[in-house]
Amino acid sequence: MPFSEYQTISFSLTDGIGHLELNQPPSNHMTVGFFMELGRLTQELRKMKKLRGIVISGKGRHYSSGAHLGELLGLVETGRHFAPSGSSASLEIFLEDNYRSFLFFEEAGIPVVSAVRGVCLGSPFELALFSHFRFCGEDAVFGLPEASFNLMPGIGGISRMVRLSGTARTLNLVLHGNTFDALAARSYQLVDRILPRKKLVEEALLFTQKISGAYRRELKPLYLRKHFSA
Repeated sequence: MPFSEYQTISFSLTDGIGHLELNQPPSNHMTVGFFMELGRLTQELRKMKKLRGIVISGKGRHYSSGAHLGELLGLVETGRHFAPSGSSASLEIFLEDNYRSFLFFEEAGIPVVSAVRGVCLGSPFELALFSHFRFCGEDAVFGLPEASFNLMPGIGGISRMVRLSGTARTLNLVLHGNTFDALAARSYQLVDRILPRKKLVEEALLFTQKISGAYRRELKPLYLRKHFSA
């Protein structure tokens, strides 16, 4: 599928840096259609030899307000999801497919940066946690609120949060479904920098371009220190 034919996401490539936008404003919900398109996109990105970095952001004011609640609860009740072709698969397979899509970004040998404006709740926050770097605007709001709906985060975000912020804090945030602002996210080590909202995506693209040559994930503290002290 050509990038121009995607309905829920957009992707552009400039000088080797890909910009992936969640493209269902204003909320940029992660629908079943979104997850299917993301899976197809990651397969295309695996074959893209000129790709040297990826920035993920949301179209408009928000990164994403989360999975489409009606669809999500329907999937949980039936235990199955239905593809546009009419075929169906179990909820477990659906979640496993989504996990593999997210894992592509974590395992990529190129820098992957999430640039978060506005709300970033539930599965979108899990996606951001699979990124190598997380930058956010002053207005950003984060959380894994699934417990509020008698659900649990199901795409790997909990284990990533534990690595960054510790077990006790993660359990507290997940079990209470609490949301938290940019300053709290920074103190919890869940974001790397808070930047002016209007310049956030531009700064993320510039940063990704600068570190994309001979990229090594273990040098993350050095990349951040050099770029933001310059």
